[in-house]
Amino acid sequence: MEKVRFGIIGAGNMGTDHFKNFMNGKVENSECVAIADLVPAKLDNIKNIGAETNPEAAKKVGYYPSGDELIQAHCCDAVIIAIPHYFHPPFAIKAMQNGLHVVVEKPAGVYTLQVKDMFRKAEKHPDLKLGIMFNVRTHPLFRKMKQMIDEGALGRITRLNWIVTTWFRSQYYYNSGGWRATWRGEGGGVLYNQAPHQIDLFQWVPGMMPNRVQAHCRFGKWHDIEVEDDVTAYFEYPNGATGVFITTTGEAPGTDRFEVIGEYGKLVYENWKLMFYQNKVSTLDYIYDSP
Repeated sequence: MEKVRFGIIGAGNMGTDHFKNFMNGKVENSECVAIADLVPAKLDNIKNIGAETNPEAAKKVGYYPSGDELIQAHCCDAVIIAIPHYFHPPFAIKAMQNGLHVVVEKPAGVYTLQVKDMFRKAEKHPDLKLGIMFNVRTHPLFRKMKQMIDEGALGRITRLNWIVTTWFRSQYYYNSGGWRATWRGEGGGVLYNQAPHQIDLFQWVPGMMPNRVQAHCRFGKWHDIEVEDDVTAYFEYPNGATGVFITTTGEAPGTDRFEVIGEYGKLVYENWKLMFYQNKVSTLDYIYDSP
């Protein structure tokens, strides 16, 4: 299989992590051949990382002062977009218009209309792949949860609960980047930056989308920021199930526990372990049939 040539747009934290993975040979059948950033110092840092990690691979990398120039250079087959959230859809669209496959970091975007426009553009390019970086879906534990639910191990789903409060962040973290925790730069707080993977899994694992959501979001409850850092959300589903999702960046020690309850038992994820509690009969039947 020929190697897929990747370009990375954005040399911040995530872009640098992706670059390191390429340099360390962790991405099979792929190589990084280009990286772009508006900040020269970030590109200098990338150059140093490449030279220290894998000098031979680093020689193949081209450096560009903007994502637009990287795309227009036609130097790669696909791009990873790892820049502030507002720019995810516009750059994905530009890349697809130039014949490039696209992987977008989470979240897909900030504005619903922008994201829908990105997906419509992808439909017009069926020869290209568009993916969102919800890579936690590939973890064997969550794949197993989904498989068991799809195969009917729980029967009718009655409740979902996820408490994920392991996202503690200091004020220093938020001060480290001018775009962090701002409506203009990030578009949101803990729901946009830390918890998108869990929000995605909350609907993907059980295969259910809510028809009603009520949420209480506290803006700057624990930090000097303008976006949400404490959230409690309540969900209702067409089949009568309910759900609760709780997250924050202001709590320690945190909890990470995901429960999917059904008529035949429950699945519990906690601390990277999966437990299955199985009922002999349906609770929905037993409620009326038991003495």
